[in-house]
Amino acid sequence: MLTEVNTNPQGASGPSDPLPPPFDQLVTDQTLTAEQARAVLSALAVGSGREPRLPEPEAPRVGIAARLAEIGAYLGAALVVAAGIVVVAQQWADMSYGTRVAVMGGTTLALVLAAGVLVLMAHGRPWADVPNGDTLRRLSGTLFSFGALGAFGTVMVAMLSENARASDDEVALAFAFGSLAALLVLVVARLRADTPLGEFGLVAASVSATMALVQLTIPDETMAIQWILLGIGLTWALVGTFTLLMRNEILVTCLGLLLALFASATIAEEAWSQRLALATLIIVSLAVYLARPLWPFIATATVAAVVLTVTWVGEAVGAAMALLVAGLVFLVLAGGALMLHRRRTVVRSDEHASVEEPTG
Repeated sequence: MLTEVNTNPQGASGPSDPLPPPFDQLVTDQTLTAEQARAVLSALAVGSGREPRLPEPEAPRVGIAARLAEIGAYLGAALVVAAGIVVVAQQWADMSYGTRVAVMGGTTLALVLAAGVLVLMAHGRPWADVPNGDTLRRLSGTLFSFGALGAFGTVMVAMLSENARASDDEVALAFAFGSLAALLVLVVARLRADTPLGEFGLVAASVSATMALVQLTIPDETMAIQWILLGIGLTWALVGTFTLLMRNEILVTCLGLLLALFASATIAEEAWSQRLALATLIIVSLAVYLARPLWPFIATATVAAVVLTVTWVGEAVGAAMALLVAGLVFLVLAGGALMLHRRRTVVRSDEHASVEEPTG
């Protein structure tokens, strides 16, 4: 007798998950029971050396009332924040140092506590198991994000408010501590209420903190700054592509690649460093695209190749020839990406046919 088999030991799926269409049809025709179908699916997965992949259950639909309530909450919060900013701005010059820090810190604390209350409403359960959980997650993540911005502002006010003639190093130090404070809040947001805004903030805060530390250590080394930013950008792109740390992988990947492209093409004053950085970006992007064909990588490789061609060839043979060569490079890369995509499609079709072919 077949027993029920849990097809995902990590707990991501269980006996209540939907079956793939062929197995579901067998259950509907009463050829197999649901438990037997899951046991067969698990055995096939073990035999092929792959984890079984069941379709994800559909997310519960959110009613119009919940959507309207969410919109009202955002609009109300925006109006309250705007009114608070206006009032504080009118009185800011007359405030003492302690009052300024208290206003910034109190606002930050209120935002983080409000986000924490929404998290506690889940009682430790996944947001999908909480009524209107997706709405609460987005609200909590937004509050955490603004709390991170408030933490940055609080540190800046605390370290610079009484120093009207702060040096560049003092400003950089304040930026570093402020960015680290924001980063701490955003890490909590990622763990408890992840949103695209929060992950955008994570990337921005990490870049801000790193650049502030670079300003303190090697302020005039533009070449080092270029390669550090290139490394940060590629790191975020690889984190978004190959790990499960980020919920919005395309967003994080695009942000990382944009940073890497900006660093490669604009920062360094030495032409050879710029060309080497662009070539590095092209090679890494194409290598990753071969492993996992996501469009941001081929797009980045194409743009970087065009920039490299225009800057390199243009110096030797003029702008017109550089544009011609850049166009040819663009066509070659686009054609290569298309051929790779078609080859992958054919290979997958052959693998699917070999699986369905009877063994006799």
